[in-house]
Amino acid sequence: MRYDPTYLPFSSVLHSVETGNGPVLTLVVRRGEDIVYPYTTRLPLAEEERYPYLRALTQLLLWMVGGDSLSWIGEEDEFHRFVSQAEQDLELIPTIREMGHIFGHPFAFRTETIVAKAKALRIGASGSFSGCRIGIDLGGSDRKVTAVEDGKVVFSEETLWLPKEQTNWLYHYNGILDSFLKAKQHLPRVDAVGVSTAGVVLNNQFAQAALCFSIPLEVQNKQVRDLFLTMQQKEFPDASLLVANDGDVTAFGGAMLFHKDHLLGLAMGTGEAAGYFADGHFNGWILELGKAPFRYDLEAHSHYAVNTRGAGTEYLSQKGILHLAEAAGYLYRGTLAEQLVALQNDVAKGDPVLEECYREMGVYLADALTLYAHFLPLQSVLVLGRVTSGKGGDLMIQTANELLQKGPHPIEVFTADESFKRLGQSYLAAALPKC
Repeated sequence: MRYDPTYLPFSSVLHSVETGNGPVLTLVVRRGEDIVYPYTTRLPLAEEERYPYLRALTQLLLWMVGGDSLSWIGEEDEFHRFVSQAEQDLELIPTIREMGHIFGHPFAFRTETIVAKAKALRIGASGSFSGCRIGIDLGGSDRKVTAVEDGKVVFSEETLWLPKEQTNWLYHYNGILDSFLKAKQHLPRVDAVGVSTAGVVLNNQFAQAALCFSIPLEVQNKQVRDLFLTMQQKEFPDASLLVANDGDVTAFGGAMLFHKDHLLGLAMGTGEAAGYFADGHFNGWILELGKAPFRYDLEAHSHYAVNTRGAGTEYLSQKGILHLAEAAGYLYRGTLAEQLVALQNDVAKGDPVLEECYREMGVYLADALTLYAHFLPLQSVLVLGRVTSGKGGDLMIQTANELLQKGPHPIEVFTADESFKRLGQSYLAAALPKC
């Protein structure tokens, strides 16, 4: 690595440990009776290396799968040592706390003796635009609604809003309802309502409402969690409803329009958002990969909210290319978006140093996808976001593809064409529900 000399990808550490001779261990992520994910690994031979490895693996599994408990099948003394450290660890505690909030009760560490059979959800999506449908995409700076009648867009509107700054949940409810009702006026009836939104979504509920950042948790649990179900009951009682994370909708759209399968959608914006679609279904994993560790070195930046060292949001994002540029001696001013535009303008002029930074970004991407493919069967990855645009984005994707074709997982990385971008998330969301 030229501009990031301390870089150590978690994928290489994982491979080194699991091809070693340390004790065998199985960790099982559970979410009630709905999801069970057993993962067998080994422990590092050196005892002082075991806890850092287990902490990173725990963070990765929990932010990838999502669960209310983690079971241990292995040496019991090692389990007690791990738990005693984990419960005092300021780097791991935020993850444990967030799992409790998302799934509604305190997170638990447990021991088991028999490896459970894997179990995942199969959440089907229509992929059809037949009938009268409404789709809405809820972002941090705008919301966009689209009405579709038998495949034809009959209404579309984008509205600026600032949901993360609002402390009153009615701001969100009334704003979303206003968009829905405007779209409804252009349809003879409503057969289906699809929602694409930031945050963690479970059973059409806001389990972690990223757009309600400033609303107290107790109010979120009481008023926001069932917001879409309440709205459906009052305004669209005869319509089917499907609410999905925006990363999942990206993966769904990529699979539907580009005819791909086992597709990971990856949005590299101000953070890293992800979703997965395979065999016509979502699997129910939360895939908050931006909060999961992607790199392992002690010099790595930590996630701003949950304190995970080496989290994807810090590197597979606008921040990632700016970190590399700064290490190469380039310092840009302004907002993240303004800095990125200035950097990309310099790349377009043929700056060789910044071109090399983008190639390093491609190494980041290849290593991250190698890590994710260790847990999810991946065939294709659709990458979106401002980082992917222009000459620099082309260099990043080219580098990632070259490395992946030589590695253990020959994954295809591609980005969307302009027609996909013009359709937008709200249009794709309209095709989510079956009706």
